Amino acid sequence: MNISKPAVKKSWESPTDYVGKLPATGKGVGVVVMDEGFDTTHPDLKDSVKATVATAAGDRFDHDPVGHGTLVAGIIGGDGTSSDGQIKGVAPDADLIAVKVQLGEKSGSKAAASVAAGIDWAVKNKDEFNIKVINCSFVLPLALDVDPTTQMVKARFDPLGYALNQAKEAGILVVAGAGNFGDKMDIATPAGNSSVIAVGALDSMGTPEDKSDDQVWELSSRGLSLEGKPKPDILAPGVRVMSANAAGSSFEQRNAHNLKFAKAALEGSPDLLQKLARNRVEKGALSPLALQLPEPELRKAVVRCFDVKPTLGENGEHPAYIAQDGSSEAAPIVTGTIAAMYEANPDLTPDEVKEILYSTADPVKGDKMAVGRGALDAQEAVAEALRRKKG
Repeated sequence: MNISKPAVKKSWESPTDYVGKLPATGKGVGVVVMDEGFDTTHPDLKDSVKATVATAAGDRFDHDPVGHGTLVAGIIGGDGTSSDGQIKGVAPDADLIAVKVQLGEKSGSKAAASVAAGIDWAVKNKDEFNIKVINCSFVLPLALDVDPTTQMVKARFDPLGYALNQAKEAGILVVAGAGNFGDKMDIATPAGNSSVIAVGALDSMGTPEDKSDDQVWELSSRGLSLEGKPKPDILAPGVRVMSANAAGSSFEQRNAHNLKFAKAALEGSPDLLQKLARNRVEKGALSPLALQLPEPELRKAVVRCFDVKPTLGENGEHPAYIAQDGSSEAAPIVTGTIAAMYEANPDLTPDEVKEILYSTADPVKGDKMAVGRGALDAQEAVAEALRRKKG
């Protein structure tokens, strides 16, 4: 009799831990990654990024101050150079096109205009780069029509509506993260657009090989789109997903800061522990009752206040990889799967890709609004794409 061993919980997941080894790697498929920064000198990306597109004067692609775009690109198509292939993207042979957009603009209209320009570039260059899918791991606010007299909102509309429709007409799929706001707000753009595949974050509970305990990540956005349709459409892993770290990024710096204080809480003097605990109480991160805990329990409670992300490997003096949470990490897993599907069957239409993704998704327990069609089953999606290949 075979007795299966219990799954071993992990503190991080590579993009492929959940999807497994796919029969296609996205070879020859163009994938546009839109984000506010990229470090294309990262060892895992320098051969994967085939083109860079600036939407503003002075845009650079050798430094990513935040680290977000570098990590997202690595989830899609990182080649695993820094880890001997242990950590690589879902579609490591896809042709990545890094499009830098101005998401940090204080004016939502300027940010939307920058994203629209990036989509327009993708539409105009789709044949040259065989562009099949655009990844948008960000959320932009809806535009408001305000009555100048009463200051009341008369209407809301999607500032990306025209651009997203152009992508749809060109046969390019757009994948977007649903957001990390739980049920606190409706789904904005681009995820809220009816033509976009909105991806929520799944928590594999540290056991990516065992899907029986999967659940929706508590902060994964769920709600209605501008058109009143429920979103997200599908879930994908979005908790502690390990991918390329941009050297010196705010992701890295914030993590080093948290690690420093977590170590102090764990190993520092009782007086230092009390000081840290009171500070966390003042910040609202710790209940005042925790100050009465015995020292060992208080140390654990304070350590939990500092969200230390796992890191791995070396890239000079910096970690080669870092783990992050959110729908920003979930969306590129779906995008990479789509690239693999298109390599497996280049004749698929965007509607067929959607239908396959949704029909092969695995059921997930929980709020129906939050789970969409269920959790991505990349293996079955690519297999179905192959089964439908003509000839």
